[in-house]
Amino acid sequence: MGYRTMKKISLILFLSLFLFNCASITQGSDQIITIDTPNCPGAQCKLTNNDGTYFINETPGTVSINKSRSQLSVECSKGDIKDVTSSSSSVENMAWGNILIGGIIGGGVDMATGAAYKYPALVTHPLDCRDEEKSSSNSRDDEIEELQKRLDELKDTN
Repeated sequence: MGYRTMKKISLILFLSLFLFNCASITQGSDQIITIDTPNCPGAQCKLTNNDGTYFINETPGTVSINKSRSQLSVECSKGDIKDVTSSSSSVENMAWGNILIGGIIGGGVDMATGAAYKYPALVTHPLDCRDEEKSSSNSRDDEIEELQKRLDELKDTN
């Protein structure tokens, strides 16, 4: 083989490497997600998909997760209140381009690594602890009022 032939083969192999891993290279297999609980700020959340479990100590909060084709389960809680919701992944646009240009191998690599998928960047969770905070505040007020009555009674008896 001549020098030109070797050079062409090397160039083809080098370019095919980029074509087969297009979404993997440009998008990666992880993603940053923000979770917000507007009706219950300061909640703790656990995110789970087929590739792992991730935690947010206080909402709103951000975490880096591994992308996956599976549903993303988002369980948030504060005190005794707990609620679970889920988010579906969708296929990255870059993955479709990779299948068209790079073929089945490139698409297969992206699917296997999770690079072909993405979740919403912001998940607004429906957890609502406003009623709980009001009721616990009301029960504390009732307890304080009851203690004040007892104290007043004790003062009157002395």
